[in-house]
Amino acid sequence: MDLQIRYETGSMTVHLEEFLNIRSIAKVRKLLKLIRSSFTPECEQQIKEFVQDWIEQFEQKQLETERYITGYEQKVSYCQKQLRDALYTRDSYKKSTPLHKSEGWDRWNEEVKGCRKELAEVKTLLRSYQSRYNSHIRNKDFYKKVLENIT
Repeated sequence: MDLQIRYETGSMTVHLEEFLNIRSIAKVRKLLKLIRSSFTPECEQQIKEFVQDWIEQFEQKQLETERYITGYEQKVSYCQKQLRDALYTRDSYKKSTPLHKSEGWDRWNEEVKGCRKELAEVKTLLRSYQSRYNSHIRNKDFYKKVLENIT
């Protein structure tokens, strides 16, 4: 959402989502002061509506993110179990056995590499959703402060 603020000496456009993602209450207060002294005081109401809409959608966003986190946690434990099983199977044979030099050994090595790669990818996705979850919580607290300053 973009705000068009006009004042005596010019105008400016504020990309509201990007501006609020900075999470600086001091900058929000400066913007509100500028809006109140501008020719477009209705922008303050637009900010208020944007923030209220975001807060209303907060619970839904958090539930969705929690579902992803739960799913990826289960996927991580499944991948770890697969990796343990593959390592156990591969390591159950000594390197001096003829099996070590066979195609079976190479297949198990590839399976272990695949499991490790998949586990790393899933852990990365899990961390990103956990980060998003925590970011939503910080945003909610910040947006409540913004609402306090508007009213």
